[in-house]
Amino acid sequence: MHAAATQQADLAQLHALEAAFAAAVNHKDADAAMRVYAPGEALFVFDVVGPPGVYESWNAYHEALQRFFASFEGPLHFSIDDLHVTASGDVAYGRSLQHVRGVRAKDGKALDYTVRVTNVYRKFDGNWRIVQEHVSLPLDRATFTPILHPPN
Repeated sequence: MHAAATQQADLAQLHALEAAFAAAVNHKDADAAMRVYAPGEALFVFDVVGPPGVYESWNAYHEALQRFFASFEGPLHFSIDDLHVTASGDVAYGRSLQHVRGVRAKDGKALDYTVRVTNVYRKFDGNWRIVQEHVSLPLDRATFTPILHPPN
């Protein structure tokens, strides 16, 4: 396959991987969501949701997602925006804004926020998987409180 065609196929697969993740989150399906991640200890995640917020394996992050989904009553509304991915060989990286909205099970309060996500991907047997993910919320410098929605 020509290099440009390979590049386009890789980018299409990476966009499809992120779309599959979004669909899984909207269904609160941790098993489906975890299909986008590298197996075993090949995965490392910094997440805003904790504790602990640092996950050093597929199993640890799977458990965290299960707890996260269970913390919501009813459906989640999740979207990925401003997705940019770049691939080179068997390694790629991407960045996006991810918005989640739902109702917390413990107190019935609405939760609505947008996080910044940076992913590193690697090909395993021809399939892209996330090997490293960093999720963050910017802080207001004056108050040190999270900025839940970026300015338009």
